[in-house]
Amino acid sequence: MLFQHSSELALRAALFLAQQVPGKLSPVHEIAAQAGVSEAYLAKILQRLASSGLVRSFRGPGKGMELGKAPEAISLASVIRAVEGTKDADCVLGFDACSTENPCALHEDWLPLRTAINAFLVKTTLADLVRVAAKKRHRFRYAVKPKAAVARTREREPRRPLS
Repeated sequence: MLFQHSSELALRAALFLAQQVPGKLSPVHEIAAQAGVSEAYLAKILQRLASSGLVRSFRGPGKGMELGKAPEAISLASVIRAVEGTKDADCVLGFDACSTENPCALHEDWLPLRTAINAFLVKTTLADLVRVAAKKRHRFRYAVKPKAAVARTREREPRRPLS
C-alpha cells in the first residue's frame, strides 16, 4: 500500500467535492455514503483537509463542505500531505532505518519509482481527474454496500481459570 487508508479516503472525498457544482455544500453523510465509509471516520479526515485549507466547513442550516480552493489549485500530493503530514518517504519494505547510507534490498530499484510517483502526485490536480471522469462519463463513486452483521451461531465456551 503506497498511502494510508485515510489518504485514499481523503482523495475520494476531495474528488467528490470537486465534481459538485461550485457553491454547493455537501453534507458529510452524503460524502461518506459515496466513499463507502462511516460518517464519523470521514469527518476526522475532512477536519484535517479543512485545517490545511483544502476544504471549507459550514455550520448551521444548510451545513456542509466545499473545496477551499479551485480544483486546479489542489494537487493530489497536497491532499495526501494534509492527511499524512510531511514525513520522509517510507521504506517500501517497511524498515525504519532505510536510507541512502543504509539501504534496504529494494532501495535502489524503488527510488526512481518513488520519485516518479511523487512527481505525478505533484503535477496532477483534482481538476485533471474531474476532466478525465467527464470524458469517460464516470463519476468517482465508491459506495460500498455495508456488510451485513453476522449473527453468532455458536456460544463461546466458558473460560477456564488459570492454575
